[in-house]
Amino acid sequence: MTKVLFITPTARMGASSRYRVIQFFPYLSNLKFNQFNFMTDNAYKKWKSGKKLSLIFTTLFSYLKSLKLLFIFHKYDVIFIHRDSVPFGPLVYERIFHLFKKKIIFDLDDAIFLNSVEEISNKKNRFLYKLKYGKRFNYIIKNASVIYCGNEYLEEYCNKFNKNTIIIPTVIDTNKLTYTKEYINNNGVTLTWIGNQGNSKYVSTILDAINEVALEKNIRIKFILIGSKVFDSNKYDGIEFVYYDWSEEKEYEYLCQADVGLMPLLDTDWSKGKCSLKALQYNAVGLPVILSPVGTNKKVVKNMENGIFASTKDEWKNAIKFFIDNPSEIKRMGENGKRIVEENYSINAIIDKWRCYIEK
Repeated sequence: MTKVLFITPTARMGASSRYRVIQFFPYLSNLKFNQFNFMTDNAYKKWKSGKKLSLIFTTLFSYLKSLKLLFIFHKYDVIFIHRDSVPFGPLVYERIFHLFKKKIIFDLDDAIFLNSVEEISNKKNRFLYKLKYGKRFNYIIKNASVIYCGNEYLEEYCNKFNKNTIIIPTVIDTNKLTYTKEYINNNGVTLTWIGNQGNSKYVSTILDAINEVALEKNIRIKFILIGSKVFDSNKYDGIEFVYYDWSEEKEYEYLCQADVGLMPLLDTDWSKGKCSLKALQYNAVGLPVILSPVGTNKKVVKNMENGIFASTKDEWKNAIKFFIDNPSEIKRMGENGKRIVEENYSINAIIDKWRCYIEK
């Protein structure tokens, strides 16, 4: 029986680790495996708090914990690394695994190889982000046995260094979904967005459009934000903000309170590396999506079938108005979205391909 060590940056609280790796564990009965995560959920909470002392001590403790890898990696036939073993500096453990001729599967779902990090960092943490991202990943890309790329943009880059690449899209475990949208024709429309505070800057680019639609229609538009609380409600008279702290147990329940999911992005190389998780989450519970036509979004969503593309402010306004004026389209596109996710972006659709390269 193949023995596999899965290495992830976080435990379940990290969406990337959860969706790219951890959610597959119940489907690996024919493998003997263990998981090593750089940060525990408790450590991740402290790290995300933004407090300098918490960040420093949490990171130092996690680095010390990572030394365990030196004593256990030799027990495994395959080492599956999602993103990296440790988040900053040279890929030391990856070099050791390669030196000992271990089969390494490298998994990435973001353009972590980019040197430019201004889009996702700020002045206070820019130095750390330069240590975290960039060309340091070229080593593992060159030397991995197989590379799981979340989309074509990531695969195109990795192919420059290693032809053993396959596209494994981010997927939803639809077998575990217990919530689905109930379609009720109400006046107006309830919007939603899910994500962390670091990504909330994308939402700020469309708030004026939402507010203007509300004022033009003489309504208040409810906007449910899951995981972020950074907007000044007083600036937007037409928007009723509803904030929920993110919870793995509650996230899909919260999404089902809305009618339409939103996924604004910037048209940048970083955004092209994203794997459309938000759009998939919305569609999975029966919500259509309004989203930027960037990167994987253009593959996951078919315009006017399971969502609407919007780039400019006017396009965002028109898309929101469309769903207000045509509530039956919420149900039609939402049901199409559920079907598309189940057929193409569910664990059921991808598990055999995901598993077979580990077992080879």
